[in-house]
Amino acid sequence: MAGGRMHSYHLGLCDLQVAFRTEADPERVERARKYVEERYSRVKAQGGQFGRDRLLVMLLISMADDLLELQERRSREDARLDELLQSLKENTPEKTDTAS
Repeated sequence: MAGGRMHSYHLGLCDLQVAFRTEADPERVERARKYVEERYSRVKAQGGQFGRDRLLVMLLISMADDLLELQERRSREDARLDELLQSLKENTPEKTDTAS
């Protein structure tokens, strides 16, 4: 969130009407809405025989799994960057002041 003024939204999302307030910009909310709708459509196509509540739980689990994967990848990348930085520090000769 940008830390700006609050915006009110009334959206049709996942076969529901939802109203909420957030500081997020309208463009960001719209991108998120489209993403959720696309994901919901995929879950619905795979499990269309289930009711909306179950489809929403399936969507939630799927998105949580994606988030966890991204967090784990980020953690591995951060650890690798730390290793490279440490290696650079260990293998870079220190400058000595030769001005006399």
